[in-house]
Amino acid sequence: MKSDLPNLLAAPRRIQPARRMAGWPVSGALYPGGLAVLALVASISHASAQTAITPRQQPDSITSPASAPILLRGTTGSGSQQTVFSGSLSTSSETSADGQETSGSSSDLEGAEEIPAPRPRQEQGRARRVQPEPAIVDPLVTTTSSSRSNIRQPKEQDGTGAVTRDDPFEPLGLRIGSWRAFGTLEQTAGYSDNIDGAAGGDGGAFSRTDVSLSLQSDWARHAARIDADGTVQQNHDGSDEIIPEASLSGELTLDLVDGWQTNTRLAYEYDTESASSTAITAPAASRTGFHTTTATASISRTDRKLQFSLRGLAQRSDHERIELEDGSTASQDDRNNTLYTATARAGYEATPALTPFVEVEGGIRRYDEEVDRNGDDRNSTILAARGGVELDIGEKLTGEVSAGYRVEDYADPDLANLEALTLDGSLSWSPYRDTTVSLSANTSFSGATTAGDNGSVIRGANIEIERRANDRLTLTANGGVQHTAPDNGDATQTLWTAGAGFSYWLNRFIAITGSVEHTNQQSESSSLTYEATAVRAGIRLQR
Repeated sequence: MKSDLPNLLAAPRRIQPARRMAGWPVSGALYPGGLAVLALVASISHASAQTAITPRQQPDSITSPASAPILLRGTTGSGSQQTVFSGSLSTSSETSADGQETSGSSSDLEGAEEIPAPRPRQEQGRARRVQPEPAIVDPLVTTTSSSRSNIRQPKEQDGTGAVTRDDPFEPLGLRIGSWRAFGTLEQTAGYSDNIDGAAGGDGGAFSRTDVSLSLQSDWARHAARIDADGTVQQNHDGSDEIIPEASLSGELTLDLVDGWQTNTRLAYEYDTESASSTAITAPAASRTGFHTTTATASISRTDRKLQFSLRGLAQRSDHERIELEDGSTASQDDRNNTLYTATARAGYEATPALTPFVEVEGGIRRYDEEVDRNGDDRNSTILAARGGVELDIGEKLTGEVSAGYRVEDYADPDLANLEALTLDGSLSWSPYRDTTVSLSANTSFSGATTAGDNGSVIRGANIEIERRANDRLTLTANGGVQHTAPDNGDATQTLWTAGAGFSYWLNRFIAITGSVEHTNQQSESSSLTYEATAVRAGIRLQR
């Protein structure tokens, strides 16, 4: 057999396991050298039996070549294995434990079935580890990486995360570079039994057009948006009065390093006052417009247990001239003013769902004219403090509520301070899936134009319920109350509102809308008491 070793090493064929050859015919006609192979198998079995080790001494990786395939290091034995040795291994002779050759000559292997060539390496049945996505790095600030996207995601509690649901009628928008644009146009017509919203008002038909445009950034980090809204209502009661409203705002949010965030916003609003408003000092022939411009800037840090923020505000109010019934006009320059405030807030995240906070505010209001038409100096200093709690229980309940005290101290000693307890808040509650209940409350101060009058405290509360009956139909209901209490003892006013509406989408771009609303204002003064009910229906377009 030693003389056949060179031929055996050069042969490209593989040696078959002994259990395979044991079942072959031993006839020389069918298998040349069969007797020699049987002798070879017997010698291998005898040598293996003599050199076998005890089970306690035998390593797990050692198995008999005649009973199990060879496993490569680092594999589990499942699937095809990659051949990491050269072809010389498969053609080399096998030796027993005592070093004796166990292979026959190459002529003895003629006619043996060849093992297929090994296939490329495949998966071994093991799941690959999910690799984390690389952090998004701010191109402007490279010292700290952040994986946050445009808008900071709200905290969610385990088991209460919002359920994602595809909305087949969600607006698609229009992509403009790294921005997305959205637009809505709604045209409605309706009837009101008190179209002027005043005591003894007459009924009449009206038409209303609502337009909204929104441009939103689609950046990996930071966020910006521009919003524009406009409403025009025309009354068809014989006066053909046109009531316009408009607003335009731009906002930029920057995520800085280590949880710091800044927000800046610039907004403009245009609205009108009713001709019967108590703030207008002369008999007006029509509604009077006024302009409000607001700029805010804030910096905050909310990535730790102890959170804080600082916000500054500047607000400018300008009033147009009053058109009198005799055709002349009257100036309202003494009502024009600028408000400056600074607000500091600190909170502690007791739990991910509960963050108590305290807030202090200081500011000044400066009028364009040193004294108003009545000779009163209405420049004032504002101080306020409030405490509350911020809630975040996933999709079930989010928002905040606070209570405090606010004082507006006028420069004129003849004017008493305008002060009151305040209650503010905004909550979004989802008792059931596809049902959202929005609650809000606010306290505000309104100036006055009457001599010796320091103004009014206005408290309001509203509730709105939205129910998504199905993908196409959405139902809404709302109610609210607003109480105005003049500080000089004049008659108070309480305004109650209630309404309901629906929207039904024909497709992604067109919906049918409808609503009904009832208004009731109560006061000790009969001139301030009225009721009004209005219904309207129309069509809404979106992109």
